[in-house]
Amino acid sequence: MASRKDLKKQKEKTSQALIEAALELCADEGYASLSLRSVARKAGIAPTSFYRHFREIDEMGVEMVAQAKEVLDDFLAQARKKMSFPAIKKNDPGQLTKSIECITRPFVETFINTMEKNSQLMHLFFQEKTGSAEDLRDSIFEASDHLAGLLAEDLNRLCKTSKNNLNDISLIAETMLTIVSACGMEMIVREDAKPKTIIGRAILKLNLLLKGALIHD
Repeated sequence: MASRKDLKKQKEKTSQALIEAALELCADEGYASLSLRSVARKAGIAPTSFYRHFREIDEMGVEMVAQAKEVLDDFLAQARKKMSFPAIKKNDPGQLTKSIECITRPFVETFINTMEKNSQLMHLFFQEKTGSAEDLRDSIFEASDHLAGLLAEDLNRLCKTSKNNLNDISLIAETMLTIVSACGMEMIVREDAKPKTIIGRAILKLNLLLKGALIHD
C-alpha cells in the first residue's frame, strides 16, 4: 500500500502533467480554447480525475501563472547579480550610455534566455495579460507589479551613480518590462527570429528609453 508521502508525490506529478498538457494546448490554440476534457485527454487521465487536482480550468490557470512568477523572479534575481552601477562624471553622454547598458544588457540577455527555456509558460503569462480570464489577469498584473517594483530599485541606483533623476521610476520600470516582453514574444512566435538580433534591438530600445527619461539634477 502506498504511503501518504508517495500518494502526495503522485498527486503533484499528475497536477504538473495537467499543467504541462494545458501549456501545450495554449501554445497551439490559446488559453480561451482550453476545456477540462481536452486538458485531461492530453495529460492521459480520465476527465473526472481532473477535479482531484483543480476545481476548474481557471484555478489551474492561476497555478500556471504562479509558476511563471517563480521563473520571472528567478530571472530578475539572476539579472540583478550581473548588473553594475559604475560612478560617472556628470554630463558625460558616453559614460552615461555605458552606465545604462550595465543594467540593460544583463536585463535583456537574461530575460531572453529565460523566455527560450520556458517559452510555453512565458507565452501564457504575457499573452493572457489582456486575456478574458479575470483571475489570470489579476494574478499576472500582481506578478508584473512585483517585478517592476524590484526593477525600480535598480533604476534608483542608476540615478544615484549617474547624478540624474527619473520623473516616474515605477512607470519606467513597467515600460522596460513591456518592451522586453514584447521582444521575447516576438522570438517565440516568429520561426525566423534570431535571438542575437532580438537581444540587440531590445537593448537599444531600453538604452534610448533611459537616456531620454534621465534628467539632470
